[in-house]
Parts: sequence; C-alpha cells; structure tokens
Amino acid sequence: MTTETTALNRYNHLFDNQQYSAIAEYIAVDLRTPRDSVRVSDCMNEITNTALSLCQHSHYADAWLKLATFCGQNAVSVPTIDVIYTYLLIYQQPRDNRAEEFEQTAKALLKAYAASDTLKAAVSCANGIHGWRGRMAYDLLAASDYLVQTAVQLLMHGNLSYICEKLQSGLRRITGALYEGVRHSERPELFNFSTTYFPTEQDRQ
Repeated sequence: MTTETTALNRYNHLFDNQQYSAIAEYIAVDLRTPRDSVRVSDCMNEITNTALSLCQHSHYADAWLKLATFCGQNAVSVPTIDVIYTYLLIYQQPRDNRAEEFEQTAKALLKAYAASDTLKAAVSCANGIHGWRGRMAYDLLAASDYLVQTAVQLLMHGNLSYICEKLQSGLRRITGALYEGVRHSERPELFNFSTTYFPTEQDRQ
C-alpha cells in the first residue's frame, strides 16, 4: 500500500462531515458569498488538502501555507480560523505542528493586511503636515507600511528579491526620517544612529 493510499484511508476514516459543513457556512458568511460559490469551494479544497497533508500525503506538503494565505488575503475572520484549526487537529499526528503554523500564519496575515490598510490612510493624512516633525512622521509611517508589506511576504514565503526590495524601501524611509531629526530638531544628537550595526554575510553561521 502506497503512502498516498494510507494517507487517503486515514483521512476518510477521520473525516467529520458535520464540522466540514459548518466550516463552509462560516467561510460563506466571511466572504459574503453563497455557500456553493467558487470562492468557498476553493477554500474548502485547501482545507481538504491541508487535512490530507496532516495525514502524511506527500502531494500537499505546503497546503497549510496556501490555506493560511487564502484566509489572510480574503479577510477570513479569527473565529473561522479557529474553527478550521480545531478541525485540522483531528488529522494532525504527533510531532507535526502544521495546524498551529496555519493558525498563527493566517491570523498574522489577517492582522497585517488590516494594519497595512490603516497605515496607508495614516500616510496619506501625514503627507500634508508642515514642518520637520510632520515630515519625519510621514517617513516613519511610510516606513512602517513597507515593513508590514515585507512581513506579509515573509509569512507567505514570497520571493526573496521582492522581500529585499520592500525592506530597502522601508529602510530608506527610516533614513529620511532620521535626516529630518538631525537637520531640524533642537537635539540632533538624539537622531544620530550612525553606530547602528546591520548584519552582513560574515555574520552567517
């Protein structure tokens, strides 16, 4: 018997249709779409794939990440994520923590996307403030937005070059904010971070 067949048999044995159907209803409410819509079906397919992976099916090793990304990007609520997590625990075996990885990643993405929306609004408001304090605040808010975008890409296991690009944009904004403090504040020494050390390739163990 193949590993895939064993995994499928385990999944079928543990499958709980009542919980599965309840999750679909939760998701339909969160997505504001009918229960039989394609978007709900897509999410339920990812849940099934994640459950199969927890049964050690080799074809779905990264299914938990795809599911977490879907939940984060589509504003699936925390209560629904909790229900999905509880369902996945039915299938999780000892020394496997992917159900927990799904739960924490999905919630982190959900909050990060919400924070990014708020930060973009704050950046827009701060853009019109006069004086060095306003300009510094603008740069710091913009930096925060770039850093949140970087964190989102890291959580999604995104492209490293794109992650680096967002991180560099954030650091440039922080540098711009420090210039404002050094050039215009009454205590320029407080904004002198020239001794700050950034890791290099030589720090790799």
